Amino acid sequence: MKFINIIAEGSSEEAFVNDVLVKHFAPLDKFISVRKIETGWDRINNKPAKGGLLKYIKLKNDILRWIQSDKGRANTWYTTFIDLYAFPKDSFSPYTAQLQNIINPYDKITSLEAAISQDINNSNFIPYVQLHEFETLLMVEPDRLLSMYPEAHLGINNLKRDIQGINPEEINEQPSTSPSKRIIRYLPNYSSQKAQVGPLVAADIGLQSLREKCLHFNEWILKLENI
Repeated sequence: MKFINIIAEGSSEEAFVNDVLVKHFAPLDKFISVRKIETGWDRINNKPAKGGLLKYIKLKNDILRWIQSDKGRANTWYTTFIDLYAFPKDSFSPYTAQLQNIINPYDKITSLEAAISQDINNSNFIPYVQLHEFETLLMVEPDRLLSMYPEAHLGINNLKRDIQGINPEEINEQPSTSPSKRIIRYLPNYSSQKAQVGPLVAADIGLQSLREKCLHFNEWILKLENI
Protein backbone atom coordinates (compact mmCIF):
# COMPACT_ATOMS: atom_id res chain seq x y z
CA MET A 1 0.00 0.00 0.00
CA LYS A 2 1.23 3.47 -0.90
CA PHE A 3 -0.20 6.68 0.50
CA ILE A 4 -0.68 9.84 -1.60
CA ASN A 5 -1.66 13.02 0.22
CA ILE A 6 -3.12 15.78 -1.95
CA ILE A 7 -3.41 19.41 -0.91
CA ALA A 8 -6.21 20.95 -2.98
CA GLU A 9 -6.92 24.59 -3.66
CA GLY A 10 -10.66 24.43 -3.06
CA SER A 11 -13.86 22.45 -2.79
CA SER A 12 -14.03 21.59 -6.51
CA GLU A 13 -10.63 19.95 -6.49
CA GLU A 14 -11.31 18.21 -3.18
CA ALA A 15 -14.60 16.74 -4.44
CA PHE A 16 -13.04 15.61 -7.73
CA VAL A 17 -10.26 13.81 -5.89
CA ASN A 18 -12.72 12.03 -3.60
CA ASP A 19 -15.20 11.17 -6.34
CA VAL A 20 -12.80 10.23 -9.16
CA LEU A 21 -9.16 9.84 -8.17
CA VAL A 22 -9.74 7.82 -5.00
CA LYS A 23 -11.63 5.22 -7.03
CA HIS A 24 -9.05 5.22 -9.83
CA PHE A 25 -6.06 4.62 -7.56
CA ALA A 26 -7.60 2.13 -5.13
CA PRO A 27 -7.11 -0.89 -7.47
CA LEU A 28 -3.49 0.22 -7.91
CA ASP A 29 -2.95 -0.23 -4.16
CA LYS A 30 -2.65 3.52 -3.63
CA PHE A 31 -4.64 5.23 -0.87
CA ILE A 32 -5.53 8.85 -1.62
CA SER A 33 -6.13 11.48 1.07
CA VAL A 34 -7.09 15.05 0.21
CA ARG A 35 -7.58 18.23 2.17
CA LYS A 36 -7.96 21.89 1.27
CA ILE A 37 -5.19 24.38 1.94
CA GLU A 38 -5.30 25.70 5.49
CA THR A 39 -5.31 29.47 5.17
CA GLY A 40 -5.75 30.67 8.73
CA TRP A 41 -8.28 30.54 11.54
CA ASP A 42 -12.07 30.89 11.23
CA ARG A 43 -12.86 32.90 14.36
CA ILE A 44 -16.62 32.69 13.85
CA ASN A 45 -16.71 28.88 13.77
CA ASN A 46 -13.57 28.44 15.86
CA LYS A 47 -11.82 26.11 13.44
CA PRO A 48 -9.14 26.26 10.73
CA ALA A 49 -10.10 28.23 7.62
CA LYS A 50 -9.53 26.23 4.45
CA GLY A 51 -9.59 26.80 0.72
CA GLY A 52 -8.18 29.42 -1.62
CA LEU A 53 -4.63 30.38 -2.45
CA LEU A 54 -3.97 34.04 -1.85
CA LYS A 55 -0.44 33.71 -0.46
CA TYR A 56 2.13 31.13 -1.48
CA ILE A 57 3.46 30.80 2.08
CA LYS A 58 0.08 29.35 3.16
CA LEU A 59 0.48 26.54 0.64
CA LYS A 60 4.11 25.94 1.53
CA ASN A 61 3.42 25.83 5.26
CA ASP A 62 0.52 23.42 4.80
CA ILE A 63 2.62 21.05 2.67
CA LEU A 64 5.46 21.08 5.18
CA ARG A 65 3.04 20.69 8.09
CA TRP A 66 1.56 17.53 6.55
CA ILE A 67 5.01 16.12 5.81
CA GLN A 68 6.19 16.80 9.33
CA SER A 69 3.05 15.36 10.92
CA ASP A 70 3.64 12.03 9.15
CA LYS A 71 7.11 11.83 10.72
CA GLY A 72 8.73 10.07 7.81
CA ARG A 73 6.01 7.41 7.39
CA ALA A 74 7.11 4.90 4.79
CA ASN A 75 5.52 4.75 1.33
CA THR A 76 3.99 8.22 1.62
CA TRP A 77 4.01 10.91 -1.08
CA TYR A 78 2.63 14.43 -1.26
CA THR A 79 1.25 16.43 -4.17
CA THR A 80 -0.83 19.51 -4.94
CA PHE A 81 -3.93 20.25 -7.02
CA ILE A 82 -3.88 24.02 -7.45
CA ASP A 83 -4.55 26.51 -10.25
CA LEU A 84 -2.15 28.53 -12.34
CA TYR A 85 -4.96 31.08 -12.61
CA ALA A 86 -4.36 33.72 -9.93
CA PHE A 87 -1.34 31.84 -8.57
CA PRO A 88 0.29 34.09 -5.94
CA LYS A 89 2.94 36.48 -7.23
CA ASP A 90 4.07 37.86 -3.87
CA SER A 91 7.72 38.19 -2.87
CA PHE A 92 7.75 34.73 -1.26
CA SER A 93 6.31 33.02 -4.33
CA PRO A 94 8.46 31.00 -6.76
CA TYR A 95 6.23 32.34 -9.56
CA THR A 96 8.71 35.04 -10.46
CA ALA A 97 8.36 37.69 -13.15
CA GLN A 98 10.71 35.64 -15.30
CA LEU A 99 8.40 32.62 -15.13
CA GLN A 100 5.29 34.74 -15.64
CA ASN A 101 6.75 36.02 -18.91
CA ILE A 102 7.19 32.57 -20.43
CA ILE A 103 4.83 32.46 -23.40
CA ASN A 104 4.30 28.73 -23.90
CA PRO A 105 1.94 27.55 -21.13
CA TYR A 106 3.52 24.10 -20.92
CA ASP A 107 7.01 25.55 -20.54
CA LYS A 108 5.65 27.99 -17.96
CA ILE A 109 3.95 25.32 -15.88
CA THR A 110 6.94 22.98 -16.00
CA SER A 111 9.21 25.77 -14.80
CA LEU A 112 6.83 26.78 -12.02
CA GLU A 113 6.45 23.21 -10.76
CA ALA A 114 10.24 22.80 -10.78
CA ALA A 115 10.58 25.99 -8.73
CA ILE A 116 7.97 24.79 -6.21
CA SER A 117 9.69 21.42 -5.97
CA GLN A 118 13.02 23.09 -5.28
CA ASP A 119 11.44 25.30 -2.63
CA ILE A 120 9.73 22.41 -0.77
CA ASN A 121 12.85 20.26 -1.16
CA ASN A 122 11.41 16.83 -0.39
CA SER A 123 12.02 13.80 -2.60
CA ASN A 124 8.48 12.49 -1.99
CA PHE A 125 6.80 15.72 -3.05
CA ILE A 126 5.30 15.96 -6.58
CA PRO A 127 3.98 19.45 -7.35
CA TYR A 128 1.05 19.79 -9.73
CA VAL A 129 -0.36 23.08 -10.96
CA GLN A 130 -3.47 22.93 -13.17
CA LEU A 131 -3.47 24.68 -16.53
CA HIS A 132 -5.20 27.05 -15.95
CA GLU A 133 -7.87 26.19 -13.40
CA PHE A 134 -10.25 23.38 -12.46
CA GLU A 135 -12.83 24.37 -15.10
CA THR A 136 -10.30 23.49 -17.80
CA LEU A 137 -11.52 19.93 -17.30
CA LEU A 138 -15.09 20.92 -18.17
CA MET A 139 -13.89 22.36 -21.49
CA VAL A 140 -13.08 18.83 -22.64
CA GLU A 141 -16.81 18.13 -23.22
CA PRO A 142 -18.94 21.24 -22.55
CA ASP A 143 -22.07 19.37 -23.65
CA ARG A 144 -21.92 17.49 -20.34
CA LEU A 145 -23.04 20.73 -18.67
CA LEU A 146 -26.48 19.98 -20.08
CA SER A 147 -26.94 17.36 -17.37
CA MET A 148 -26.92 20.17 -14.83
CA TYR A 149 -28.42 22.93 -16.99
CA PRO A 150 -30.92 21.16 -19.30
CA GLU A 151 -32.50 24.45 -20.45
CA ALA A 152 -29.17 26.03 -21.38
CA HIS A 153 -28.69 24.71 -24.92
CA LEU A 154 -28.08 28.18 -26.33
CA GLY A 155 -25.55 29.14 -23.67
CA ILE A 156 -23.64 25.88 -24.00
CA ASN A 157 -23.59 26.16 -27.80
CA ASN A 158 -22.21 29.69 -27.46
CA LEU A 159 -19.57 28.41 -25.03
CA LYS A 160 -18.58 25.67 -27.50
CA ARG A 161 -18.32 28.24 -30.27
CA ASP A 162 -16.20 30.45 -28.02
CA ILE A 163 -13.60 27.74 -27.37
CA GLN A 164 -13.76 25.94 -30.72
CA GLY A 165 -10.34 24.74 -31.85
CA ILE A 166 -8.60 25.67 -28.57
CA ASN A 167 -6.72 23.11 -26.51
CA PRO A 168 -8.58 23.04 -23.16
CA GLU A 169 -5.33 23.54 -21.21
CA GLU A 170 -4.56 26.67 -23.25
CA ILE A 171 -7.79 28.43 -22.28
CA ASN A 172 -5.98 31.10 -20.42
CA GLU A 173 -5.46 32.89 -17.15
CA GLN A 174 -6.93 36.26 -18.08
CA PRO A 175 -9.60 37.56 -15.67
CA SER A 176 -12.32 37.69 -18.34
CA THR A 177 -11.34 34.68 -20.48
CA SER A 178 -10.26 32.03 -17.99
CA PRO A 179 -12.23 28.75 -18.14
CA SER A 180 -14.59 29.55 -15.26
CA LYS A 181 -15.27 33.08 -16.51
CA ARG A 182 -16.17 31.76 -19.96
CA ILE A 183 -18.66 29.32 -18.43
CA ILE A 184 -20.17 32.03 -16.22
CA ARG A 185 -20.54 34.33 -19.23
CA TYR A 186 -22.94 31.87 -20.84
CA LEU A 187 -24.24 30.06 -17.74
CA PRO A 188 -24.44 32.74 -15.01
CA ASN A 189 -25.82 30.34 -12.39
CA TYR A 190 -22.53 28.46 -12.46
CA SER A 191 -20.94 31.32 -10.50
CA SER A 192 -22.68 30.31 -7.26
CA GLN A 193 -22.78 26.58 -8.03
CA LYS A 194 -19.27 25.85 -9.28
CA ALA A 195 -18.12 23.88 -6.21
CA GLN A 196 -21.06 21.50 -6.62
CA VAL A 197 -21.53 21.42 -10.40
CA GLY A 198 -17.90 21.42 -11.54
CA PRO A 199 -16.82 18.12 -9.92
CA LEU A 200 -20.02 16.37 -11.01
CA VAL A 201 -19.56 17.38 -14.64
CA ALA A 202 -15.85 16.48 -14.64
CA ALA A 203 -16.69 13.07 -13.19
CA ASP A 204 -19.37 12.63 -15.86
CA ILE A 205 -16.84 13.39 -18.61
CA GLY A 206 -14.64 10.65 -17.17
CA LEU A 207 -10.98 10.35 -16.33
CA GLN A 208 -10.04 8.74 -19.65
CA SER A 209 -11.35 11.62 -21.75
CA LEU A 210 -9.82 14.18 -19.39
CA ARG A 211 -6.44 12.51 -19.72
CA GLU A 212 -6.67 12.31 -23.50
CA LYS A 213 -7.46 16.02 -23.93
CA CYS A 214 -5.42 17.51 -21.05
CA LEU A 215 -1.80 16.47 -21.50
CA HIS A 216 -0.38 18.14 -18.41
CA PHE A 217 -3.14 16.71 -16.26
CA ASN A 218 -2.38 13.28 -17.72
CA GLU A 219 1.32 13.71 -16.90
CA TRP A 220 0.38 14.24 -13.26
CA ILE A 221 -1.81 11.15 -13.13
CA LEU A 222 0.99 9.13 -14.75
CA LYS A 223 3.48 10.32 -12.14
CA LEU A 224 1.16 9.20 -9.36
CA GLU A 225 0.46 5.88 -11.07
CA ASN A 226 4.20 5.25 -11.40
CA ILE A 227 4.98 5.82 -7.75
